[in-house]
Amino acid sequence: MRRRYSRLKEEKQDMPDLIVIDGGKGQLASALSELQAMRLKIPIVSLAKREEEIYVPGLDSPLDLGKEEKASLYLQEIRDEAHRFALAYNRLLRKKAIES
Repeated sequence: MRRRYSRLKEEKQDMPDLIVIDGGKGQLASALSELQAMRLKIPIVSLAKREEEIYVPGLDSPLDLGKEEKASLYLQEIRDEAHRFALAYNRLLRKKAIES
């Protein structure tokens, strides 16, 4: 969080409209703490994988969205695409390391 958003801030680039964190309440609290330390006010939510629960700062329990609601499915799709991208990039780095 710090590395990504401090760089955007230093370079005066546009900030995202929403940050989606992969994880539960703990990851959300940690990410929110980093944003506050950088004095950034960006909406943030987290998506816990096991039950596909959506956590929002300030609420003790997850949002009451069903797993099959369009909004929930869309957030799952975003998360899954981020995972796919990260895995593909990691495989590319390992392949380059082996070939070197």
